[in-house]
Amino acid sequence: MTRPDFRASGGDACRRHGLAMAVLGALVGVMVAVTVFPFPAFAHEERNEGYYTVLDEDRREIFMTAIMVAPGDIFIAEDNRAYEITYLDGDTAHAVFLDVMGPEEESDAGGGRGRALGRALSTAVSALRSVFLGQGAPGKGRTVVLYNTHSDESYAPTSGTSTKDWGDVYRVAATLENALKKQGFRVVRSTANHNPHDGGAYARSRRTMAQLMRQNPIAAFDVHRDAVPPQAYRATVAGEDVTRITLVVGQQNQTRGQNIQFAKQLKAAADRRAPGLIKGILWAQGDYNQDMLGRSVLMEVGAHTSRLDEAERAVDLFASAIGPVLGASAPGVGVARGGVGRAVAWIVGLLVVAGGGYLVANSDNWRKIRTRLAGIGARGLLNLLGLRRRRKR
Repeated sequence: MTRPDFRASGGDACRRHGLAMAVLGALVGVMVAVTVFPFPAFAHEERNEGYYTVLDEDRREIFMTAIMVAPGDIFIAEDNRAYEITYLDGDTAHAVFLDVMGPEEESDAGGGRGRALGRALSTAVSALRSVFLGQGAPGKGRTVVLYNTHSDESYAPTSGTSTKDWGDVYRVAATLENALKKQGFRVVRSTANHNPHDGGAYARSRRTMAQLMRQNPIAAFDVHRDAVPPQAYRATVAGEDVTRITLVVGQQNQTRGQNIQFAKQLKAAADRRAPGLIKGILWAQGDYNQDMLGRSVLMEVGAHTSRLDEAERAVDLFASAIGPVLGASAPGVGVARGGVGRAVAWIVGLLVVAGGGYLVANSDNWRKIRTRLAGIGARGLLNLLGLRRRRKR
């Protein structure tokens, strides 16, 4: 009889064990990366030429924008009437009226228990972020961060061109910075350039946002300008000639509930202090890097046909109006009220896989644990865990 080659079988076992450990390690790494560093769904782009005109059921114009819109996008107009885009016909987007949205209305269902669980999960994810990104607790302090994803955007009436390497939007962000500082906030503004103006701009500005997140901000603003005719944004607010502002929020991230609620609160505050300043809120397809912070919005400050001084006056008014919103207690980072189930699945899955990987890596200890448990039996296990009732004397 041929004796088995135990050395060969042992080598195969070692290789299989090593492969299993590598797979487990890769799986844990992916889960940590997705939980702590969520990837954007896709970078939302603008039209190269032209713009969309959004019409309601009676073919009345409710909005113009050069942002790529799609069926399912929602626009909350100046009067808080919400419309959903149903189909596109060339440069025309057709929308139907949904409802009047109040500023305090929840954007995702879940009830009180869901909101409480969402806050708990926000804290858990924030803790994971603090381990990997070196961040402190979110919402503490009064730091607001600003940046410009589309670095080339300018105002043609002022600069003679609608685009240049370092666009006028940097001046608008600087004015917003100074105005927020007057309100008592600490402001960190990035002047990083993310050119060219293409589909990769949001991937480049995501790295900027990751750096800004180290400041433990309570809010983030990505400052842009639209590309539509001047009448779409021109207005007189509080006796001043200004450009109006559109707030843009992405639907494709786990913080969409927090993002849209934040935008609605900003609009409500501006409506009280400077009625007519906010043109509306566009809740669009895309991510806009807003998954990194629940209190994060994109601002379209006028259009390329607006004047720079009008845009600067607009953000000055905006900053003076939103102070109470920014000063309120901030929610945690990275988990939306609408994304509780997904967050639970990831966190539980991460713990299970990590624990399984540890037990496999320490198979001798696992065998000892099984032997010990089998020896002590059910009663012994209850005693060991302190779960067995004591007899009354």
